[in-house]
Amino acid sequence: MALHLKNIFSGLSSKGAKAPSKVVGIDIGSSSVKIVELEQQQEEVLTLKTYGELQLGPYVDKPLGSASVLELPKRIEAVVDVLRESKSTAHVGVLTLPLSSSFITVFSLAAKEKEDISPRVRVEARKYIPVPMSDVTLDWSELPALGEAASSTREILIAAVQNTAYAEANNLLDAIEKGKQPAEIELFSTLRAIGKNDDTSIAIIDLGAQTSKLYIAHEGTIRKIHRVFAGGMQATDRIAKELAIPFEDAENRKRNYTSKDPQTAEIKKAVVTTFERPFQEFKRVITQYELRSSQQVTRIVVTGGGAAFSEMQTYASYMLDRSVERANPFSKIAYPAFMEDMVMDIAPTFSVALGAALRPFQG
Repeated sequence: MALHLKNIFSGLSSKGAKAPSKVVGIDIGSSSVKIVELEQQQEEVLTLKTYGELQLGPYVDKPLGSASVLELPKRIEAVVDVLRESKSTAHVGVLTLPLSSSFITVFSLAAKEKEDISPRVRVEARKYIPVPMSDVTLDWSELPALGEAASSTREILIAAVQNTAYAEANNLLDAIEKGKQPAEIELFSTLRAIGKNDDTSIAIIDLGAQTSKLYIAHEGTIRKIHRVFAGGMQATDRIAKELAIPFEDAENRKRNYTSKDPQTAEIKKAVVTTFERPFQEFKRVITQYELRSSQQVTRIVVTGGGAAFSEMQTYASYMLDRSVERANPFSKIAYPAFMEDMVMDIAPTFSVALGAALRPFQG
């Protein structure tokens, strides 16, 4: 499996390459593995073939919903299981890599307009990558200057991925016998799944099991990333302690929460308390971005497992003091009408996997 960060930046597969008829996107998160399989039944029409999710905790004797680090053999086993259970038949797979195994940032470089900055980028990148450069694969792209950036300043997006992560991804795809496609970092899959052609500046808030992440993109290109180490697992832990119940029971209560729950107040308090700090930080970062870039964020979307909590959209709007959408990546594909309610319920959880599956069809 080759690394193609230039493809990642463009969001396009190689021109002229024929897309396969069926593709499965694979998202191995910190608490579960999710897949979405798409099929192109007619020209320009992509259809949901199948999808699936399996919790990773039981593979290492942990409860459902807990963050679990699996060794490669167990990771392969989990992917094989979810592909089998969902009856996936695609021969081509696109695997995403977690943000935790990568280093992505945008920085400014003082340079003249036509100066060749290639030699300087790698030197500058060392300031942002906390591991030896020999341990990562690095690529970069120059971005158009926004707002207050002077003509003597160049904006650079760098992306570096740990070599061991790519080696293991290669081994995993070999093990499950899927045709090799360039792997990509999860945030680019998320942006593909949620972004629209008419977006100017969009903010995507991904509420994961361990980490809450903010991505700001302008005209389809990542401009800002911010992470806060708080997520759904911490919310579950708070519920378990508040209600004096096992972690797995607390996870089920959180997932199946409704306003009619007999302990609504306790569950809601545990969830909103967990995400209070992330939203406070994200509000600050969005405001700073708008001031610096002179670009208004026109759309904010909340996604990830935390966004599946029934009152998260309302809470996010309150905390950010802005209109917030709940992610629905399935709006980009066709599916049977009888699945509408189910798809709307699970939509935020499958943004990464669906975005990955879309990639080969966007050439």
